[in-house]
Amino acid sequence: MTGKNILLSMLTAGAPGHHTRPQPQNGDVLRVNRGLYSHYGVYVADSGHVIHYTGATGPADFNGVVRETTLAEFLNGSKDFDVCRFPENPQRLLAPKNSKHKLFQLWQAIKATRLKDYHLYSGDEAVERARSRIGQGGYNLAFNNCEHFAVWCRTGVKESSQVNNILDVITYLMG
Repeated sequence: MTGKNILLSMLTAGAPGHHTRPQPQNGDVLRVNRGLYSHYGVYVADSGHVIHYTGATGPADFNGVVRETTLAEFLNGSKDFDVCRFPENPQRLLAPKNSKHKLFQLWQAIKATRLKDYHLYSGDEAVERARSRIGQGGYNLAFNNCEHFAVWCRTGVKESSQVNNILDVITYLMG
């Protein structure tokens, strides 16, 4: 696969600006690896909590709602997490436009259009945005998951690299 999705290089381990076991700052987007997928949330420095989509009664409840929980509950047994860093200007993360696959080109154009709402919010603003959604339900794996939520809090764009990666492959192969 030659293309990168909008925020992929900022949301994958080993990317520039990514560190394991960092000291998170207020409003940082945290990512914890859960094996087949990653889980995301927004760190609240004054309490050491994380605001994220989780089950109403805990991580084993799959009826997703935005809650503020302890870092330990967010980690759910994991010891490591990553802090996601976002660029001031995400345009450089888009896939090259020279793909011969038309469907893939269309998908890349759609992602580029969504960047019009991109704004890198401060940590305090990200926490404020996250707190404004506490109690919100409507979890949807493809369109409104924990990554969509956390990335929106920090950037104003509802993105999921996990969903985008799947769509990148599908559109590239179908193109």
